[in-house]
Amino acid sequence: METGLVLALPGLDPALRRWRKHDPAARAGMPAHVTLIYPFMDSRAVDEIARARMRGALTPFGPIELRFERLGGFPGGVWLEPAEPGPIVRLIEALAAAFPDHPPYGGAYETVIPHLTIAQGPAALVARMGREAPKALPLSARAEAVSLYGRSDDGWIPLESFALVGRG
Repeated sequence: METGLVLALPGLDPALRRWRKHDPAARAGMPAHVTLIYPFMDSRAVDEIARARMRGALTPFGPIELRFERLGGFPGGVWLEPAEPGPIVRLIEALAAAFPDHPPYGGAYETVIPHLTIAQGPAALVARMGREAPKALPLSARAEAVSLYGRSDDGWIPLESFALVGRG
């Protein structure tokens, strides 16, 4: 099963529901989230060795306070930009170093921009979301774990969670 590592932020879903209904990941069951590594390894490969490597990579990281104040975008999409992306970037870098065979977005992008996608679709929809969504900002959330989600025939399902406890 295809998997991804995310900072799941389900507490933001009520505030974002209106827009996230235009996000295919949300329609497939993925809560509001910031993607860390996608695609990740096949779920059958997540064994005790991989779990130990995950825990080791996450050891230095405590919970991450997130605040979303602005919108960003990419062709066909609108996302929320974290006010302070540094902690997320460091987390992505640590995970990518621990799992070099699974770079973020399959290595398709030289620079990974942390974001929370709220809508994808045609230009008119994206423009409308760009006008409406700022009225809901700022939004804040606390990420206390890295979550492993798997994509089944029925959509995204939570498989495992790795606490951010900051012991490093």
